[in-house]
Amino acid sequence: MAAERPIRILFLGGHGRSGSTLVSRALGAAEGASCVGELRYLWTQGVTKNQLCGCRRRFATCEFWQEVGRAAFDGWQNVDAAEMAGLHHSVMRIRHVPRHVLPGADGPFARRVQRYADTMATVYRGISEVSGSSVIVDSSKFPTSALLLRRVPGIDLRIVQLVRGPHGVVHSWSRKVRRADKGGRLMATHSPAQTAAEWLAFNAAIESFRLTSTPWTLMRYEDFVARPHRELARVLEFAGLPSAGTPFLGDGTIDLPADHSVAGNPMRIRTGVVPLKADEEWRTAMRPGRRRIVTAFTAPGMLRYGYPLR
Repeated sequence: MAAERPIRILFLGGHGRSGSTLVSRALGAAEGASCVGELRYLWTQGVTKNQLCGCRRRFATCEFWQEVGRAAFDGWQNVDAAEMAGLHHSVMRIRHVPRHVLPGADGPFARRVQRYADTMATVYRGISEVSGSSVIVDSSKFPTSALLLRRVPGIDLRIVQLVRGPHGVVHSWSRKVRRADKGGRLMATHSPAQTAAEWLAFNAAIESFRLTSTPWTLMRYEDFVARPHRELARVLEFAGLPSAGTPFLGDGTIDLPADHSVAGNPMRIRTGVVPLKADEEWRTAMRPGRRRIVTAFTAPGMLRYGYPLR
């Protein structure tokens, strides 16, 4: 019997608040692709907490995710979501990156990683079967999620490192924003120091995939919103999809269909025509002193990714 065709995953990696929800939804709207959002939160936000899917239905009433559960496990009730959430917490934190990459890892940690990887392989196969798409877009971002995918059997992994200038990221993480997809609860906030440090660490970890056999490409958020046709066509070709399959892109706008993002930014439930414009609020809202501190702290990364220090 012929071997199963590998499932191609287009993984968006980098730091949060870098535009990954918008970019992943644009990629998922292309012919032959499906966006599932931040799949790392499947067991908590989806299976356990029954949060809203991108289609505006609760996870338990979303036909797509219920079909995935049936295809993968003969129903979500047949997998221990609490165990999976616990495994995720115990092996997928950013501090565990060295344990994922060091050769010869063995023992309880390695066994937990393998258990989690095998289960996620079943989930990806279910998504592939139900969606019928040749590419699944996963915007989980975390380096550990990408490292896990390298272990998942039957996966053809391709990584898009999505970078946004650090000042915009720091400002976004400091704002108080209510989540329309979670009953108006406030989004998490982080201090500027924590965000700046994570911006450097996450991007360095994702860029390290250039040293492996995993296909990798870079996209800057600012380039995407300024030249969406060019940037989207380039990444779709990288994913092995037709670059012309983007009729939803207009002149400075994008017409977003509903998708099945299991988690992500609140804009994942927004549909219809959305303007493509970079969020540059930080330029007027960020105090000069904080701006200089962020620049000084992240200068190596800014230079690396083409952001001017002034």
